[in-house]
Amino acid sequence: MPSATHIDLYQLTSLVSHWDAGLAAAPVTMSFFSRRLPRDPDGEPARGFLLWVGLRRCLEWLRAARFDDAHIDTLRDHAMLGPALRARKDLTTALREWRFTGQIDAPPEGTPLWAGPAIFEGEPVDVDGVRPTAQAPYLVVQTDLLSAKLIETPLLSIINHMTMVASKAARVVEAAGDRAVLEFGSRRTHPEAAVDAAYAAYVAGCAGTSNVEAHHRYGVPVLGTMDHFAIQAWERPGVPRHESERAFFAAFHAAYPDNSILLVDTYDTYGEKTGIRNAVAATEGKLKGIRLDSNIDAGNVQKARRMLDEAGAPQAQIVVSGGMDEHSVAALGDAPVDAFGVGERIVTSPDAPVGVGAVGKLCAIDGRPSMKLSRGSGKATLPGRVQVFRQAGVDTVARHDETLPGEPLLQPVWSGDAPLPLPGVEAVRDYARSAIAALPEAARQPRAVEVPISAGLLETIRELVRADG
Repeated sequence: MPSATHIDLYQLTSLVSHWDAGLAAAPVTMSFFSRRLPRDPDGEPARGFLLWVGLRRCLEWLRAARFDDAHIDTLRDHAMLGPALRARKDLTTALREWRFTGQIDAPPEGTPLWAGPAIFEGEPVDVDGVRPTAQAPYLVVQTDLLSAKLIETPLLSIINHMTMVASKAARVVEAAGDRAVLEFGSRRTHPEAAVDAAYAAYVAGCAGTSNVEAHHRYGVPVLGTMDHFAIQAWERPGVPRHESERAFFAAFHAAYPDNSILLVDTYDTYGEKTGIRNAVAATEGKLKGIRLDSNIDAGNVQKARRMLDEAGAPQAQIVVSGGMDEHSVAALGDAPVDAFGVGERIVTSPDAPVGVGAVGKLCAIDGRPSMKLSRGSGKATLPGRVQVFRQAGVDTVARHDETLPGEPLLQPVWSGDAPLPLPGVEAVRDYARSAIAALPEAARQPRAVEVPISAGLLETIRELVRADG
């Protein structure tokens, strides 16, 4: 059971004042969204779209999160928050009994999304210095104020991480073409984040993961070869390394005769007695393939292919790994690679490493539209509950009560106290694949975008700005 204390302290400290004012039960609407597509550390566009992944995990968290007695005691002992809670036993009771209830709408998991400055009829929206961004939200949540404060931080953690991973993985898969990409990044992140990353990468098109828990929990195919540790651990005093390497290759092949992909760079990939030649000899040429984990370039891959063919193993596949990303994949061109193992550069996404800039903002209070104005900053938010209509690869963000041409993206995913049924991971993956394939080529490349809004939504913005004086 996840603890509901996976939140920022200020959510609780500010809740006390709302509680005292009798506002904790007030109905509110929150929108979770990104203001723009990610940029690299030099400020250049790093993505052409955001691949929305994290819906399943968000709903799982909402269904299970609780404050147990131990966590309540921790809050009551806190130097700043504790005295306020101890003086308000009814608030402490409300936290102990809290369960999320409400209504949530979201695009289907696996949907490519865009975010950027709002435009209307091709012109940037600027209402007296208020320049909002526009986007298809990840989630639109209708709930009470207390719940809204408790869910913001954990949902943003999930959205930012999983959508970051999926968006990067989609880029790598695109670069690999019809060759498989395997997600190998578990060692570069937190154990639980590794499971989420494996799921996100699989939805984005990776063929599988090295993470066993992701296979157990979600059915993501789990794949692997062997490690340098295994080869070194076979060393024996007085036995030359090339002999101990060959002995381990033979033992591994005996255990997995139909799946022996052998790691050949522990000692000398292209040596006379080690590496590739050793792998072929140890298996009498029957190995399934080799993995190259260092010095990856087109020339070395072609050299490996020649050596395998000349040694009598033309069927042996070549898997490459070691610091790969979409750029290094593309740089290999038509080199004879059968699959790519990509780890840290999917899981940590170093060209856009701070998530996808997802934020959660209040957009309605007691049914009244609200917006963050942020005059002059370009960080103004859209007011009210919205719907997004997609037509011919273009999104238009509208008020929820408008009907525009196109497909409405936001659909109910939670009602009352429980999530609605979601498709399985294979269906989500298939949907993502078809949705990405339907994008124009330009929409798959890194770029800055602008997002149209409807006339009705623009009028709501004008009314709120005018009301501000």
